[in-house]
Amino acid sequence: MKWILKHQWLNFRRSPSFEKDIGIKIFLAILGLLVLMNLIVVSANLNETLTALGVDSDPTQLVNQFLLYYFISELAIRYIMQTVPVLDIEPYLHLPIKKKLITRFLLIKSIINPYNLIAPAIFIPLTISTFIPAIGMEKSLIWLAFTLLISLCLHFFNILLKKKLESKNIVWVIFALIIVVNYAGNQYFNFTLIPLGNWAIVIYNSPILLSIPIILLGYLIYTSFQFFYQNLYLEDLFDAKMMSGEKITGKLSNWENKGIINTLIVQELKLILRHKRSRSSIMMAGIFLFYPLFIFSMGKETQQSSAMAIFVSIFFTGIFIIQYGQFLWSWNTNQMDFFLTKINPYTHWVESRYRLLIYSVLITSVLSLPYFYFGYELMMIMGATAIYNVGINSMLIMRMSLWGPKPIELDKSSMMNYQGVGAAQFVVGIPLIVGPVAVYAIFASIWNGQIGILAIALVGLIGLIFRKAFFNSIAKKLKQDKYKLIYDLTI
Repeated sequence: MKWILKHQWLNFRRSPSFEKDIGIKIFLAILGLLVLMNLIVVSANLNETLTALGVDSDPTQLVNQFLLYYFISELAIRYIMQTVPVLDIEPYLHLPIKKKLITRFLLIKSIINPYNLIAPAIFIPLTISTFIPAIGMEKSLIWLAFTLLISLCLHFFNILLKKKLESKNIVWVIFALIIVVNYAGNQYFNFTLIPLGNWAIVIYNSPILLSIPIILLGYLIYTSFQFFYQNLYLEDLFDAKMMSGEKITGKLSNWENKGIINTLIVQELKLILRHKRSRSSIMMAGIFLFYPLFIFSMGKETQQSSAMAIFVSIFFTGIFIIQYGQFLWSWNTNQMDFFLTKINPYTHWVESRYRLLIYSVLITSVLSLPYFYFGYELMMIMGATAIYNVGINSMLIMRMSLWGPKPIELDKSSMMNYQGVGAAQFVVGIPLIVGPVAVYAIFASIWNGQIGILAIALVGLIGLIFRKAFFNSIAKKLKQDKYKLIYDLTI
């Protein structure tokens, strides 16, 4: 085991980008320590904070009430940002090293992870400052053990989710149902699907039940160990990583044969689904689909704010445009010479990317229908902003993504990964959001709010009508700068 650790250090130390990596890691370590210190301070001073806010609820009951939401958030953070060390084993597969040793190393290395410090930073100060004075030392320590065990369970469940379960649609359906049913139960029926807080109370009143999360943790560790052990071959790791994308894009083969533009769209979809960085963008976009639910559940004032509704709607219907479109050309790192030296007109390539962005808006528009619950005006705004995203924002972000695009290594994780980020990424969101809000403000001030919403849709329609001129303009820019783009986007 110590030799594997030594090899890992030497691999990092001898890396050509060691100086750059060590600087980034030191910066991230300092930032992480600041975050942990803030979590510790907030947790340790929960009683004083609640008193200052005038909250009369028992702090222990309040914490237990929000346990489920905390662990859902922790799982989401782990899924998006936490990496699973699998590819590090490749140099050892041809050596006479036992597979069990490599598998144990992988699991132990995964535990040594900064995200596993979040739960202790929150729950240990809470135990000392809030639970021990309220329920006593013994019950508090049992409660602390329960919460830390659940956090470790999420750690190993995240490994299985990212490497084994994420390709199964039923898993995501179950997650969505749990969130929806739990939210509806809390809002309307005084019912909680997973009463995690009540379970915590039952366990610290009956300590023998602490064996349940211990058994669950043991099962997840064993299952993770077996998964790594059985798939400790390059071809198996490749299949686990790639097959979900191949299964989906394989169903598009008929569509791929219907014209050059559809062929280019399918190729781009394959690129998205085959690579870790681009898949992460899709996952992030999927998570933000619940953003309007969070915002408009805050109260009537938020629902009645047209500016806020426009902001949320632009973000919702255009989330793929923002997440994927800002790196539209960087996704084709090391492939620009393949596209830009072909005899196919550049307008075909531009139109294929444009259509892909449009299809994403159509999908999010359909997914926005349940938000009709929040009122007819919100649905009007959703429709108007969807048209604006199709006619204006999709073209705008395609053009802005040509401002000094930078290469991206698609197989790297998106966690704290700033590859491809340039000046354009820091300003691209401003015109996307400010544009429709400004259109609404001008026409609403002259006439009324409904005219302002209609104006947003009309501006989008005007952009849609003149899309051919836009295609020609972008194609001309690509033709002028093709050699520079090939040079800039080649690693």
